[in-house]
This record gives sequence, structure tokens and C-alpha cells, in this order.
Amino acid sequence: MLFVGGVECFAAGWIYNIEEQIERLGATIVIAYMTTTFGSVTLACALWFGLSNADNAVWAGFVGLVAFYSIGMAFVTFLMHKKKQANPILTWKGMYYDLVMRNVMDLRRDLSEVVGYMPSVWGFLVKHFIPQCILVLFALGADANITDSSGNEVKEFGHYGGYVTRPYQVLGILIVVFTGFLFFSSLVYPKMYDAMQKPEDSVETKKAHSSIHPEPENAPKETSAKEDVEAQQVDAEEPEEMVEPEEILA
Repeated sequence: MLFVGGVECFAAGWIYNIEEQIERLGATIVIAYMTTTFGSVTLACALWFGLSNADNAVWAGFVGLVAFYSIGMAFVTFLMHKKKQANPILTWKGMYYDLVMRNVMDLRRDLSEVVGYMPSVWGFLVKHFIPQCILVLFALGADANITDSSGNEVKEFGHYGGYVTRPYQVLGILIVVFTGFLFFSSLVYPKMYDAMQKPEDSVETKKAHSSIHPEPENAPKETSAKEDVEAQQVDAEEPEEMVEPEEILA
């Protein structure tokens, strides 16, 4: 459940309006910033919970976090510099705002129209604090020690709930891996999922076809059976024109 909550928070803070963010900055900058943010936290968790010496693990984790994030942001800034050279209208302030806060602030604005006032700090927490904390808590839980059915002390990751490794533990891990693959592959190569898009509405298709192949002006118009019946009723109701006797004699 902790992982599910983290994914939901990640979707709200990072995926909402990501299409507009990519349109403004480009997919490379957006993915690089996302990798920098969560890659640094992932590296720190690996060092914190992976090293046997607790004192060294704490310092190594923080050093890895700062170093990874600094190098990643330097690379992101370099990409933004190239983007700004290609489009001089862009400003550093606007680009950083688009990258760091715009999508989650758009979510805050849209939700405020329904639920009422929401503080700006909510957007900051949803994007830059809560997902990272959940990732750390998930790593901490995976590294926790439990006692298996044989009385041996093992890590909880791979031994969740005391279930056997095959098929239950393997199946649970593969589901998470497959979900991550679907997500990241949609960012890297979205055309792979074009076949899953909903087909266009028939009315829109007809409009598009008529704009490409317009009908001739003198072409007969197609009418439905109901329109034909209504037209016949109108003709039957119209009175015949009276002819005066003088016109007949003439």
C-alpha cells in the first residue's frame, strides 16, 4: 500500500499535464530532471540500507544524494541552455518554473475550482517532498529484517508475508517491474501505444472526409426517409392555385 500511495503521489505531482511540459521544454529535459530527482534518492537509499557499517552508510548516502543531484541538475541546466539558444524568447525564470512547479500548480488550480482554496505549499509537498519520503520509507521497509518459517532472520524484500519464492514472490516483483516498464516506455517511445487509442468519432470522421473531398455544388443531396415523408406532407397541404374564368376564356 505504501508503494501504491507513492505511485499515486508521483502521478499527481509529476505526470499531470506532462504533455504540456514536454511541449514547452522537450522530453529530454523533463526526463533528465525526473531521473535526477529520483535517481539521487534511489542512490542514497542503496547506500543507506546497503552498506553494513551504519556510520559510513549515513554519510555515504548523503554524499551520494548531493553529488548525484548536483551533477544531474548541471546536465539539466546545460540542456536548458541549448534550448534557450534555439529559442531566445524563453527566459530562465520561466523555464525553471515550467520544469519545477507549473504542472503541479496547474493541478492545484484545477482542484481549487472544485474543493476550494488550496495553499501553494501543497503543490510543493506533493511534488518535491512526499514522493521522495515514500521512496525512502519503501526502501526502509524492504530492508527490514523478519523471521521466516524456519526461524532464520531474512530481509523482508523477497520474503514478504512468508510466502514461498516461486511463484508468489517472483510474481509480485515482476508485476512491479512490468508496471514500471509500461510507464517509462510510454515516456521514451509513446508511439508504441498508438494502437490503444480510442478511434475517432464518426461525426468528426465525416467532417474530415467532407473537408478533403468536398461534394460538387450541383450534386443531389441525400435525404432520409423521414425528410421525404415530411416533404410529401407539405406538398399535400399546399392549396392548388385558383384559375379565374376570364383567364380561361382568354
